[in-house]
Amino acid sequence: MPLPQLAQLELGALLYASIFIGFGVLAFLNPAKALSFFELPWPEDTPKASSKSQANTTTAALAQAKQTIHVFAVVYGIRDIFMGAAIFAAALCGTPATLGWIVLAGAGVAFTDGAACYWMVGKGQMNHWGYAPLMLATAGKLLGVVEWAPMEALMEGLRGML
Repeated sequence: MPLPQLAQLELGALLYASIFIGFGVLAFLNPAKALSFFELPWPEDTPKASSKSQANTTTAALAQAKQTIHVFAVVYGIRDIFMGAAIFAAALCGTPATLGWIVLAGAGVAFTDGAACYWMVGKGQMNHWGYAPLMLATAGKLLGVVEWAPMEALMEGLRGML
């Protein structure tokens, strides 16, 4: 692979890494906003219960739901930060093939996140499927298995993400 083409692919991979890390940090700092990318609502306070015991039960259930979702947001956040760090490490210190495999794994995560939105939520899949094909094409070019993907189209797609 010509050196300028490799540099462009590495630059694209660094962009993906930055996006993953940004989403991971967002999940830590603002779990409610991070959930919005999956089209999931943050649990809100419910209307007043008719009795004190119902109010206590409702308040406890709401607190438990918020805690559960916050824990999953942290897990989701660290997953994204790890993916970004792995892509950064491979782009800066690894071989093109190593970078290609890690970007391919990132594309698989994006596809799976979109599939979960589609089948479990019924919407929001394009928040994830929109960039998965670009990652897949970048991985294919880095691995040398996709020679037909024109660099100009890949770079234009990456510019569109900015």
